[in-house]
Amino acid sequence: MESWYYEKTVYRKKTGKDDLISLASVVVTLAICIISFYFLKTYSFIIWLAAVYACYRIIASRKYDYEYIFVEDTMTIDKIINKSRRKNIFTHSLKDFEILAYKDSAYANEYANNVQQIIDASVPNSEDTIFGVAYYKSMRTLVYFEQDDRVMEFIRKYAQYKFKE
Repeated sequence: MESWYYEKTVYRKKTGKDDLISLASVVVTLAICIISFYFLKTYSFIIWLAAVYACYRIIASRKYDYEYIFVEDTMTIDKIINKSRRKNIFTHSLKDFEILAYKDSAYANEYANNVQQIIDASVPNSEDTIFGVAYYKSMRTLVYFEQDDRVMEFIRKYAQYKFKE
C-alpha cells in the first residue's frame, strides 16, 4: 500500500508589528538598565543581565516559520521559532474538516464569524491561502494555511467533497 507523506515549510516575512515589538523591547531594556544603575547600584549588574536576556528572548520569539506535515489524511502544523524550537499548533484529519475553501471565496465570511479560535499559519497577503473549519481541542477552529500542488493532491484524495471552489 502506498504511503502518502509530504512536508512543506512556509517562510514568514517580518512585519511592521514585529519591528515595533523589537524596538519597544530594546527601549524598555535600556530604560530598566538606566533606572537600575541609578537606584539599585548593588544589584544593577544582575538586573542588566536579566533585562538583556529577556529582550533577546522577545526578539528571537518574533522570528518564526510554519511547517505543514501531511501523513495520509492527517495534517499537522508546527511553528518553528527562531529555527531552534518547534511547537505543534494544530493536528487534525482532513476528513474531519467541515469545509475547505480558498481564503477569498464567498464561504470565508460565512465561517469566519462563527468560530471560537483562529490559527493563521499562512503568509500575509498570499493568494494561495486555504481555510478550513474543524473542531480542535473542543473549540470550533478556523485554520489558514498555504496550498501548492501536493497539498491539493492530499485534499483531493481525502477531502474532495468538502473542498469548495
